[in-house]
Amino acid sequence: MTDLLAFQVAFVAILLLATASDIHSLRIPNLLPALMILLFLAAWVWGFPFRDPIWSHLAHFALALAAGMALFHFRWFGGGDAKLYAAVALWFGLGDAVLLLLLTALTGALVVVVRMLFHIFRALAFDSGPPEHRRRLFERKIPYGIAIAAGGIVTLLQTYPWSPS
Repeated sequence: MTDLLAFQVAFVAILLLATASDIHSLRIPNLLPALMILLFLAAWVWGFPFRDPIWSHLAHFALALAAGMALFHFRWFGGGDAKLYAAVALWFGLGDAVLLLLLTALTGALVVVVRMLFHIFRALAFDSGPPEHRRRLFERKIPYGIAIAAGGIVTLLQTYPWSPS
């Protein structure tokens, strides 16, 4: 296994753990974004072939964290989601910021639609309760870690191919 592939596998493993945790408990432990940041630092020291200069990665991280914290402040995004997205953003320079954001947002929209459909069908099939239950369909929390993981993994595949060079 090449060094490049080892870092990519670890990147994906951390995101899969975050996804599993978010699906199971709607929480992403702080340890996972911290591991993602430590993995980035190890990859940088090891000589991982990042496409952009380090300042670009740091700027992307700072912008993603600031935006995520603003979204968290307005309760549009969970705190774990904000930290995980920023940690993933650290792996990509500003040149890849739009790709990461677009892939994450598209996947997030798909997650929202699938979850809403699931709850609507469940309510229609099994819920004979009062109409208040149906109004709550749109108040449910979304495990957005799924979208962050998918966006991060696809962006990684697009920017750092898995084949050894």
